[in-house]
Amino acid sequence: MHLMTTVRCRAAQLLVRAGRRMHPVRKQVMETGAGAVFAVGQLLRDRQLRKPLVILGAGELQPGYKLTRTLEENGIEFVQADELSPVPTVEEVERLAESYQTGGCDSIVVVGDGLTLDAGKAAAARAVSRGRSVMELVGFRRLPRRKLPTVFAVPTVGGSGREAMAAALVTDERGNRFFIEDEALMPAVAVLDPELMVDAPREKVADAGLDGLCWAIEAFLAATHGDSRAKNQTAEAVERMLASLENCWNSGGALRDRSDMLSASRMAGRAASATGGGYARAVIRATQTVTGLPFREVCGVMLPAVLEKYGNYAEDKLALLAVLSDVAAEGSRSERAQALVERLRSTVFRMGLPDVLEGVTAGQAADIADIAAASANPRSISPVVWTAEDLRELVLSVCSPEEK
Repeated sequence: MHLMTTVRCRAAQLLVRAGRRMHPVRKQVMETGAGAVFAVGQLLRDRQLRKPLVILGAGELQPGYKLTRTLEENGIEFVQADELSPVPTVEEVERLAESYQTGGCDSIVVVGDGLTLDAGKAAAARAVSRGRSVMELVGFRRLPRRKLPTVFAVPTVGGSGREAMAAALVTDERGNRFFIEDEALMPAVAVLDPELMVDAPREKVADAGLDGLCWAIEAFLAATHGDSRAKNQTAEAVERMLASLENCWNSGGALRDRSDMLSASRMAGRAASATGGGYARAVIRATQTVTGLPFREVCGVMLPAVLEKYGNYAEDKLALLAVLSDVAAEGSRSERAQALVERLRSTVFRMGLPDVLEGVTAGQAADIADIAAASANPRSISPVVWTAEDLRELVLSVCSPEEK
């Protein structure tokens, strides 16, 4: 049974790789540096866009003020959407699309964390979907072949990579998470302003930073043998994120730390658009769906556990990543691979995050495994193919002892 699952998954993954090569990641205009948000007004004028829909994430008052100020200074009329909830739902995305249409807008400027950016991208797709609901767009390349509104993505925390990703995560009313994947979802413009991260809550910094590490590491593992550009890019993202995440978590970080987090985020997002996520991403999303635990807590436990469980199947690549990301330059292949895993665990420990999943029951572990296996297989490109039983063993191995 496991052999047949492996054959089926590997065959599907070959098709996925071929499809992504035929539809490479779109080019993107990037505005970077302190005060970059003040360039948005002129960027809109340069593109002859006259009426954007402005979308702000929860609690983004100061970045929102800076954005609206530059729009007003450039004489640009805009429609202000209602502030989104911390986890925007499908219903909120539907309302955003309606606001875009009824307001006569011609573009979208979205300011916030990764979930907010995804809501803005999904709203852009929904606005031109000709009556199809958001949930009818879920999946791979199911968007209408119509040009989407121009999206300006302005992240207020570095890590998630959504500003450079050709996908959007949407959440239904039950908390289930689904991806819309299409190269058309790549925002036309990414504005990376480290000053917008100054007031980012520590929880958002941890969520985004660990998210970026997960995307970058899984993209590295999914890269083909000859794809040195992707490997170097993702390794640089891992190195920058590991060097800056704790500083940003502890004290907000210096301007250089915040800039490094933002640049690493974009690298991870673009790499992930070409490869997709793996089992770590699948089991993290499934755990959140079943338990409601925060992303930072689940990722901090699951990412190193998944890498360790890959064992010999991923040892070569993890050892190489340890060297390229300046984690470990010496030692055997096994020692360098383990050094990378331990570096992740030590980062999580110093940030005060748990090292086990608290309160997850055996029944929940089985549900998590089933959901993760269904979402990862057959398309997620990983070093080894796992069944639901493999994933159940993984989840149980990181649960607190009293819950097993």
